[in-house]
Amino acid sequence: MSAALTRLLTIGLAAVLALAAIDAASARDKKKPPVKRDAAQNFTRDEHGTPIIMQGLEWPKARAPEETAPSGRAERPRTIPRGSGTYIPPPVPSPSGGPPSPALLQPPPQAHKPPPIESFGDRVTKCIHSYPLNKGIGNNPTDQQMYIRQCAN
Repeated sequence: MSAALTRLLTIGLAAVLALAAIDAASARDKKKPPVKRDAAQNFTRDEHGTPIIMQGLEWPKARAPEETAPSGRAERPRTIPRGSGTYIPPPVPSPSGGPPSPALLQPPPQAHKPPPIESFGDRVTKCIHSYPLNKGIGNNPTDQQMYIRQCAN
C-alpha cells in the first residue's frame, strides 16, 4: 500500500513542477519598443536659450573694436637669446641610489651543453675517412679493413 502512495505522491509532485514551469514561461515580460524622447524638450531654458543645467557659465562678452589709431610708439623687434632649443633632461638615477652592481653588468651564465656522444659507428666513419691520410693513398688498398678494425677499437 505504501508503494502505491509513494507513486501517487511522485506523480503529483511532477505535475506541480510542470505547471510551475509552464506558468513561469508564460509570465515572461515581452519587450516593449523604446520610447523616443527629445532631450531638448526636457530642459528648462533661460533667456539665451541655454538649459538651466548650465547656469553659472558666463557668456563671452562682446569685444570692443580695436583702435586703429597709431599709439605713438614704434614696435621694436624682440630679441631671442641664442642657445639650444631642446631641453635635455638629466639622467635618471638608479633606484638604489648608487652605481649599478657588478652582478648586473655581467652576462648571464650560458646553458650547459653536454659533450656529444660518440657511438661505434661514428668511430668507424672517422677511421674510414682517415685511412687515405694515415695509411697512404692507393688504388688497391689491401689492409683497409684491418686498419679500420684497429682504429675503431
